[in-house]
Amino acid sequence: MTESKSNLKSKARTPWLPTYATAQLLYPLLNGTSSAVFRQMQQAIGQQMGTPENPVDWTQPSVWIPERLTGALRDAAWAIWDGSSQRLNPRHLAGSEMLARNYGLLEFAGQNIHLTENGERFLANDAGVLRHVDDQEGLLALLGILAGLGVAQRKQILPEWMAFLRENSGTRAESVGSSKLYDRLMNLIDRGLAQRDGNKYALTELGADYLGAVEPVKVRREVNARRTMNDAITAYVQEQRGYLRKHLSEMHPTRFEHLVGELLEAMGYEDSTVTQRSGDKGIDVIATARFGITTVKEVVQVKRYNQNVQREVIDRLRGVLPLHGAIRGTLITLGGFSEGAKSVAVYVGAAPITLIDGETLMDLLIEHHLGVTPIELSAPPFAVNEEFFSTAAPTEAEEAANA
Repeated sequence: MTESKSNLKSKARTPWLPTYATAQLLYPLLNGTSSAVFRQMQQAIGQQMGTPENPVDWTQPSVWIPERLTGALRDAAWAIWDGSSQRLNPRHLAGSEMLARNYGLLEFAGQNIHLTENGERFLANDAGVLRHVDDQEGLLALLGILAGLGVAQRKQILPEWMAFLRENSGTRAESVGSSKLYDRLMNLIDRGLAQRDGNKYALTELGADYLGAVEPVKVRREVNARRTMNDAITAYVQEQRGYLRKHLSEMHPTRFEHLVGELLEAMGYEDSTVTQRSGDKGIDVIATARFGITTVKEVVQVKRYNQNVQREVIDRLRGVLPLHGAIRGTLITLGGFSEGAKSVAVYVGAAPITLIDGETLMDLLIEHHLGVTPIELSAPPFAVNEEFFSTAAPTEAEEAANA
């Protein structure tokens, strides 16, 4: 590869990282075309950004190419759109272009754009080139993270991914890191190295085989270490949730209601008030929710027991809403809800009732730091750098440098 040493020090540096299949579709179409025309086409498209009030629609290239571009620029855009069998939108080529520039896959400096030797190897899925790009773009690190986490949501992957970026790149903002994470997950999924089920991601067998083939001993050790750490963290969290549930079940009833009131305020509700014991018709907390410029009164009933709440409780709560001028209600319990209760909580023509079971209640308390103290690892796990501990005798140059 023909990258500079400075580039090699910064990983995951390609913004809007495309799938390799997308880049491999584009590069032959650009080979031999005018560098100046391609640059001018990108500039002409970039200048037509629109405004929030009048956004520009880029979803139909067959429509916008003849409307917004003329002459050679129109022809260049159409060649990409038509030449890719209408799979490449000329509006979204920046990621593929940056990938080509970062790894010397295309040469843009001359009059025409040309595929380089590295570019030809990339198109041929050369294992060495792909592995190099995977390493530099953080894809190998991401595979290792997925191997350690098992099945995980993106928000669970993000902390380890951000730790990698902060150590290996200039990325510090979590919003930027999250965007890079999404692009790289899509790249791995497109190649069959990872899979997605709803909002959860996992390594595939193909991904595990690829990861193990790169550095089998090192990867296996790091994955095992990460799994051990994650198992310990999971066990600790479950233990703490057990303590939290125990304390919630043993709290004085009035204190518990005030805790619910504090939780509502932490969630953005206004005027949260714990009701008096007499004349409240079973309502424990009244609060106001704001939706834009509209305010809605909501009543909350607390059932602090571990068995399932039945449908009759939902019906009674809905029946007292008019007495408090409320149009919606919430029922909170340490237990769960019967299927009958769930079926009548929300249906057409009736006031909605939000159901919060014990697990969800604990999730909300943890999220808003009520009754819990967030803990950060003061000593993050590490992996030994085997190359640092060489068994070979130092060279004369190394001896001189250390003299």
